Amino acid sequence: MVRFKKQIHKQFPHLGKADLHIHSNFSDGKPSIEEILEYVENETDFCVIAITDHDTINGAIYAKELMAKKKYRFDLVVGEEVSSNEGHILALYINEKIEPLQPAHEVIKNIHKQGGIAIAAHPFLTTRFNSNKVYAAKGIGAAGLIKEKNGLDGIETVNGIPTYEQENLKAKYINQLLLFEAEVGGSDAHILESIGKGFTIFEGQTASDLKEAILDSQTQSMNDKWELNGIFRYAFFMWPKGFRILIRTIVFGPRKKQAEIIKFPSHRRMEKEIKSESAKQITE
Repeated sequence: MVRFKKQIHKQFPHLGKADLHIHSNFSDGKPSIEEILEYVENETDFCVIAITDHDTINGAIYAKELMAKKKYRFDLVVGEEVSSNEGHILALYINEKIEPLQPAHEVIKNIHKQGGIAIAAHPFLTTRFNSNKVYAAKGIGAAGLIKEKNGLDGIETVNGIPTYEQENLKAKYINQLLLFEAEVGGSDAHILESIGKGFTIFEGQTASDLKEAILDSQTQSMNDKWELNGIFRYAFFMWPKGFRILIRTIVFGPRKKQAEIIKFPSHRRMEKEIKSESAKQITE
């Protein structure tokens, strides 16, 4: 995956950085909305962020209210990570909650009714943990991506969670060779230290610029390096949740393994083909 070099930002100051996938304590994240806003303001150079709690926009609406009272240097996008029947979809630029547990095409349709943007979140992440009471990341997979190709506005090809490298690579591979959707990145942050570990580069500085760039497929997903201290903090935060899911899986049994409709090549082969395709697009 491509990592962001700080000198790139200095060389191209017109490019904006956005983290489009952040969780707060309004769902399963640790930080409060106040902590997230202050962290982004003082510890990052992002010009746009999205609060995307699981199946609720209450945290994002609260963040919007706080930002109206205090002037921050960045823009906020109201979002929600919606649990569709097939997998998680990021709803961005919305004003009302999108109801979960609907077919993916209904979720996407309802996002667009609000003038929002629908992004397939970590599309190749699968889980066999059996828990409907604890949020567990789940993507819509290759079948969902192909089926909903005409409805989705973008694909999360970089998710900042440190164990998702293989899933990110699959998302980028299928998108560059088959789907050609806008590529976005988000941290999927559940602790402050993970904010910005995955992000989106776009031309402009505002939330409106970002929306236009996504709709025009003029975005680039990128990731930043994890520090060892941050990995330990993340593992410490996730351990209780993982333990609860494991116990429920032992008691109720695992979910059936989902069959994948695409046979992906090796990790190295995917990286090689992605680089080749990117080089070809640059020269065209």
